[in-house]
Amino acid sequence: MSNAAQLQFLSKLDATAYPPQTIFIFTCNAIEGLEPRFLSRTRQLEFSSYGLASETISLLQTIWQREANDAPIPAFAQIVKQSRNNVRDALMSLETELLAV
Repeated sequence: MSNAAQLQFLSKLDATAYPPQTIFIFTCNAIEGLEPRFLSRTRQLEFSSYGLASETISLLQTIWQREANDAPIPAFAQIVKQSRNNVRDALMSLETELLAV
């Protein structure tokens, strides 16, 4: 987020101009470029992909069963490992596998 955008949101995030019944959700991969004043008005939630492998494998298997008919089953665990437990990346890899069927 640019510095100008952060400054614009400062008054929205404190009590002076906060819109009623509104929740702002900001997402980012890193907070290094964000102003301390902006960050002080937010609640930071760290997300981790640790422990998602088995659930991601199960998701890929479910999708494959629905979409691939009787095509040979790919190595779901390998797809998840290569995607470093990133569910979006694993789904994109599975889509590539499905398009090849």
